[in-house]
Amino acid sequence: MTRFLPFLSSFLLLFYTGHQLVFAQADPFQQPKKGFASWQPAPSWEHALLSGNGAMGAMVMGNPHDETFILNQAQLYLPATEPKPPIDQASRLDEIRSLILQGKGEEAAKIPVEQSMKEGYGGHLWSNPYVPAFDVRLQMEPSNVQKYVRTVDFETGEANVTWTDANGTYQRRLFVSRPDSAVVISIKGTAKINGQLSFARRPVEWTQWEQINKTVENVHIGASDNKWLTYRSAYKKRWPGSLQGYEGVGRVEVKGGTYRTQGNDFLIQNADEVLVFIKINANFDYAHSQVDQLKKHLTSLPADYQALVNRHKNVHGELFNRVKLDLGGGAEANLFTETLNLKTKSGKVAPAIIEKQFDAARYNIISATGINPPNLQGIWGGTWSPAWSSDFTHDGNVEVAISALLTSRVPELMRAYFDYHDKRLPFYRDNAQKMFGTRGIHVPSHTSSHGWDNHFDPIWCLSLWTGGAGWTASFYYDYWLHTGDRKFLKERAYPFMKESALFYEDFLKTGPDGKYVFNPSYSPENNPANHASQASINATMDVMIAKQLLRNCIAAAQELNTDKSQVKKWQQMLTKMPAYELDETGALKEWLWPGLQNNHQHRHISHLYSLYDQVDPDFKNNPTLLAGARKIVEEKMKFRYKENGGEMVFGMAQLAFVTANLEDAPTTAQLIDWLSRFYWTNGLGTYHNPGSLFNMDLSGGYPSVIMRALVYSEPGLVKLLPALPEAWETGSISGLLLRGGVEVQQLTWAKQEVTVVLKSPQQQEITLQAPKNMQLVSGGKPVSASGARITQVRLPAGKEVRLVFRAK
Repeated sequence: MTRFLPFLSSFLLLFYTGHQLVFAQADPFQQPKKGFASWQPAPSWEHALLSGNGAMGAMVMGNPHDETFILNQAQLYLPATEPKPPIDQASRLDEIRSLILQGKGEEAAKIPVEQSMKEGYGGHLWSNPYVPAFDVRLQMEPSNVQKYVRTVDFETGEANVTWTDANGTYQRRLFVSRPDSAVVISIKGTAKINGQLSFARRPVEWTQWEQINKTVENVHIGASDNKWLTYRSAYKKRWPGSLQGYEGVGRVEVKGGTYRTQGNDFLIQNADEVLVFIKINANFDYAHSQVDQLKKHLTSLPADYQALVNRHKNVHGELFNRVKLDLGGGAEANLFTETLNLKTKSGKVAPAIIEKQFDAARYNIISATGINPPNLQGIWGGTWSPAWSSDFTHDGNVEVAISALLTSRVPELMRAYFDYHDKRLPFYRDNAQKMFGTRGIHVPSHTSSHGWDNHFDPIWCLSLWTGGAGWTASFYYDYWLHTGDRKFLKERAYPFMKESALFYEDFLKTGPDGKYVFNPSYSPENNPANHASQASINATMDVMIAKQLLRNCIAAAQELNTDKSQVKKWQQMLTKMPAYELDETGALKEWLWPGLQNNHQHRHISHLYSLYDQVDPDFKNNPTLLAGARKIVEEKMKFRYKENGGEMVFGMAQLAFVTANLEDAPTTAQLIDWLSRFYWTNGLGTYHNPGSLFNMDLSGGYPSVIMRALVYSEPGLVKLLPALPEAWETGSISGLLLRGGVEVQQLTWAKQEVTVVLKSPQQQEITLQAPKNMQLVSGGKPVSASGARITQVRLPAGKEVRLVFRAK
């Protein structure tokens, strides 16, 4: 026995060393430092682990021996309905306006539908749906699983599955590379790998076959040359510029063992490691296959997983790590997501969980943004019939999804949003001319593969909504405010803004009182309490968008020293805007027209638009209007309390934007609590409703709410901790980008002291509002006339300025 011990020790050392070499990490079951762990495979595709590079997305189910990777490509909008130019709604506009003025909104809303029938539309044409590309199927030799974990690493973008069974310990690692434009999969283990690999069509439910048979011409799946997997799919319906199909290629590299292709499968025996590289391209000219081009690209990648993941981390990880939130951590940070989601439902959410969700949300949006901004599902999806086509919904959803990108200091990702809209400008001009008889542009409520407005409905009468272009233009201008990119302002932002304003020059008509009348008008997706129709007049949101747009146009023109006569016209237009009003209870009115009553029992808060991002000048200088807005918050919170948060999570995020900007910490805390508790999958994706409808709006809105609670900014003004939840007694955040180009290098707070380090690319002086019950002790100059909380701070170009505040 004594002679055997040295041999046993040597064997154990050899096994342990081999284990280390196989996995190149201390413990393959360990949760990533920045990331999460889940203790069971996904019960449905909505709970899959997520990875993406803005062009392709991957969803990892996590089954050890029968795995499915669902792959997506950002341009795959199924050509189900041929786009048609917008209906000639303009020819019926006088009729629509007359009926609305008579209080006959229901009749008015039927006219666009009637016109669409006359023109052969057959009613509104829903946007083309976002659909998955294909599945990667992997079957391995089955054995009883003794230990299991699946993880996502936010810094590397990896979605990993690790398990031990009777054969050994195995790990599958996947990420979607930004620099190398490929899905990369590695399979390793302490024992040999045996199994088969193939591409497969995403399963079609019986209710979906009619749509698939009408749209998909063919699917060809293959495996060849002991190296390649291919997937090609062509579409039946084609028109100029349409997507005609798509192609995916997989390169398989096997180290050790034997391997061969057989039929559509790749068979592997006794391998030491399997590497798979996949790229998917949309094809707008299917007669010319891109398979050889894809093979050439994949052949150029080294068969070295770690080298590739390091390259990706240098790009993706750098984006992710620009902002860091620390609320003190705690044991909850190490909970499995299944436990985390159960724990959040049962009570108040621990700060450590909020940190985790903040990181997960930012990871999701970064991973989904690239070719396009995030659609309703980001860049992912596992069904052929996604809710609302998983399109780009421009009356709130997309705006919330992208709402954190500027403040979280990844402004380059906003270019996807601007590129998407700039490409569709010809469609938007057609919309304005055909639907409203105006110059300029009209952005519809829903788009996917094109930009024409085909959404006509007698109840959800979105063809009467005119605010899309103005709202979109606000993000162009906000990009300028954050980045100071004057070239962008001149060449992209201001031209888009001018065309948006041009629409109003033609659309707005003057009423008997000399004020503009917004008719038709629409407050998404609400109707007055005393009228059944959503078709209305002078929706407050429409007025707010137009006023904000004109003010921004004036400021941009003055910055660029151009269009002086146009500036005078815009200034004159501002004087003719309807005044905001309060109802008999003191609440801000949602419709600025006699007889239209507020309807608080609704998930939208459109008439608080002027408080979404900055506090509009009309409100900042008017305590009465601010009180009216707070009354709306109070009423909407009553509605949300009844539903314990309730459906349509992006509306709740918008409400939290408003309460944070109003410095209402208790209400902001309650909203964050709801957002944290009910809207997260086991893969830390997000939902639209409590526990249902996979949707990425909250992934954009959640970090945005938290950052707004910690810092508010306007050009020349910064407020520290304006809506800090009471439970966050200590914490820090770093890397925020504020309006005026100011960067928050570090903001640290505790009960007795708050420290902030600011840096500006150019010399400027700002006004800084200290946290409540705090006063400046170093770093600035208090302004006594404005109160002890107000400080004037001079920021030299490119130099850090540190300010310290202490409790009074």
